Amino acid sequence: MEVLAQLGFPGITMTAGWAGVALLALLICLAFAAVALLISLYRRAGILKRSGESAEAELSMLRAVVANLPDPIYVKDSQSRFLMANQAAARNMGTVAATGADLLGKSDFDFFPKELAETFFEDEQNVMHSGLPLVSKEEQITDSDGRTRFVLSTKVPLLDASGNVIGLIGVGRNITKLKEIEAELRKARKELEFKAEHDYLTTLFNRGAVLEMLERELNRSVREKCPTAVLLGDLDHFKEVNDEHGHPIGDEVLREAARRLLGSVRNYDFVGRYGGEEFLVVLPNCAAADALARAEQLREAVATTPISTVCGPISITISIGVMVTQEGGDSTIDDILREVDAALYAAKAAGRNRCRLAVPPLSNRVGV
Repeated sequence: MEVLAQLGFPGITMTAGWAGVALLALLICLAFAAVALLISLYRRAGILKRSGESAEAELSMLRAVVANLPDPIYVKDSQSRFLMANQAAARNMGTVAATGADLLGKSDFDFFPKELAETFFEDEQNVMHSGLPLVSKEEQITDSDGRTRFVLSTKVPLLDASGNVIGLIGVGRNITKLKEIEAELRKARKELEFKAEHDYLTTLFNRGAVLEMLERELNRSVREKCPTAVLLGDLDHFKEVNDEHGHPIGDEVLREAARRLLGSVRNYDFVGRYGGEEFLVVLPNCAAADALARAEQLREAVATTPISTVCGPISITISIGVMVTQEGGDSTIDDILREVDAALYAAKAAGRNRCRLAVPPLSNRVGV
């Protein structure tokens, strides 16, 4: 005997043994849907027995709401088998049925992969055994066509008149669109953060970001009493490249020089475009002897092989100044940039395409 079908609920079928449960299930489902007015009408349905037309009108409204709600609503027995489901629940299971009748007597194992169905089953059994609701859990479902859906699911125990748990009621909300929007917003935020910290042409850290990295490493250097090397490189005769070949070719040269510099440092070093054709490199925990050797590696990476451009290969060299903070030194960023710039100037004055090590001020020398 199909009790709810006799009451005229489209898309909802239930066995006679669950006739009393059906009305309670509907009441709780409507509460999940937050339809306060309809709940009030439902509660008054018993009082309006003297008026069959009024009661029937209210019941018609209730069954229309349940059947047409876009959110899945269902009732399951103690073995997590469907006792009632609306059309949205049927769609959520991936069925092509017009109503939830095809779900009756079946479980998630009949519609979903075993591992996913086991997850749902475990959650539902925990709800029924503990008597505690599971509220707004995000469930990820991959359909047979490979598309992924996200459902925000709430499941609560279903009690009989004596207060015993005899099943559960579930309500879902498809949040796939919301998740897609969140993903797009995260991607946009990351892109904005990247643009805020990186040079648009070379994709290296921009001036502000690399100076922040330098300040952070200087603080760490003082705290941990370890040296930090700072390199300032400048492409030699770069203006001639722009004058002879044009700025688009100059941009190609800058991008490739940046790529070579970045490919020649450790993964925890920092390389930034300091301005124009200048590059600032921060080498944490790097002593003077090692710093000069690392600078030579960077110089060779840029100068050894001509850079391929649409106008043909272009040879470019780089001069590099090197400054190393002393253990426990109190040099400021301005002090260090001034010293490394002087070392760069010395490398240029000595003929370019070379590296020069700055001599720190007397106040920062060990033992002075």
